[in-house]
Amino acid sequence: MPEGLRERKMRLTRRRMEQAAVDLAYEGGIQSVTVELICEAAMVSRSTFFNYFPSLEEAIFGAPLEYDPALTERLLTAHGDDLVVAASLIVTESVRGQADDDITQRRLALFAREPGTTTAVSWASDVSRERLVTVIAEWLDSHPEAARLKGGDTTTEARLIVALSIAVGDEGIRELQEVDGRLVIDPESYRRARRRLTTILADVD
Repeated sequence: MPEGLRERKMRLTRRRMEQAAVDLAYEGGIQSVTVELICEAAMVSRSTFFNYFPSLEEAIFGAPLEYDPALTERLLTAHGDDLVVAASLIVTESVRGQADDDITQRRLALFAREPGTTTAVSWASDVSRERLVTVIAEWLDSHPEAARLKGGDTTTEARLIVALSIAVGDEGIRELQEVDGRLVIDPESYRRARRRLTTILADVD
């Protein structure tokens, strides 16, 4: 169905507030952003802001992630030898969104600029995390040869993979290079972080 005038105005209002939130965070740091500053920059009222966003964090970091099936299939197939790395890349590319979207590009750059943001946002978003667990579990069900845990408990394995991917993502994203506000996603950065994590866990019985 074609987008109506009301829907278009709502979409543009939301995007204007998101643009303001991300630009303020990018230029002054995440902790400097307030609802009042966003409203001033976007020329909206405080009540309008909360009609669109349940929290300041969602305006800055976006709504819970939805994972595109084509994207997840591509990354899980390409990195099927290490699903922790694959899960980290799924989140990174999902946050980045379309290559021509300045908001999502800058939003991803925020995660690299401020260490610890990846972990904080990932653990705060139960919905994003559980959706990713479902994606990984379903892939393991379809590719049982890739499972590491015996007994077919793919949900437990997927949950552990996602938990580890948060730590790997937080470390890997720190090494990514930013060019004109855009991060160049290099899987090897995540693989290096994964190898460090493996070393740390190597002596665990």
